[in-house]
Amino acid sequence: MSVKHAILKPLALCALLGLSSSALANVTITFPPEVDILATNSQDPETDGGFFSSTKSVTLPDGENQIVFRYSPVFKTGNDQEVVSTDAIIAKFTATDADLTLEVPKYRTPSLARDFDNNPNWKLVDKDGNEVAYQQDKLLKPGVQLGRKYDRESEDYNKKGGVAAITLAGTTAAVVATSAPAPAAATTIQAPANSQYKTTEEQMLHYWYDKADQETKQRFLQAIIQAK
Repeated sequence: MSVKHAILKPLALCALLGLSSSALANVTITFPPEVDILATNSQDPETDGGFFSSTKSVTLPDGENQIVFRYSPVFKTGNDQEVVSTDAIIAKFTATDADLTLEVPKYRTPSLARDFDNNPNWKLVDKDGNEVAYQQDKLLKPGVQLGRKYDRESEDYNKKGGVAAITLAGTTAAVVATSAPAPAAATTIQAPANSQYKTTEEQMLHYWYDKADQETKQRFLQAIIQAK
């Protein structure tokens, strides 16, 4: 073997390893239970987290990304609970191979929490405590708010070119799905042997809970408490 080929082989191996490492890199955002992720890169998000998990996360590709979320803290007053549902925030940021945390302020009362609409002072923080720069806007829709399609709304927003818009080419990258997929019609789903779910029913219960809006989740939790 020539000296030239002996040198090229290790270099080629290093290049291949570099590409493999790059291909596996991604961005993970962990968010608290009072934050609902509504869309990511103009797609319906798939979240990683259990049914009653205190935190959940989404996994996105490296580079420029866009998230749509709502801050919906719950306050307990006596035997009642009040949910403050703020306007939907749409934001874009750029990160590479990073584990980020979405942080929101802690309010003591519902009236104080409603001020989040006027001053949405949330943060994206990496594991070293550094803040990630972002641009944000509100994703507003007049009239009835139930049944909104935030993936389509954010796609329309991007086409109009708002301050938090991303290029349409960036919206084609698929979000890495880590939760249970939606079943096809007339298809029987069996829970995998190594799944965290013991039955198909439990798997589907987790799936539909994650898909529900904050108000529906709250009614469901109240129904469980009352049934005890």
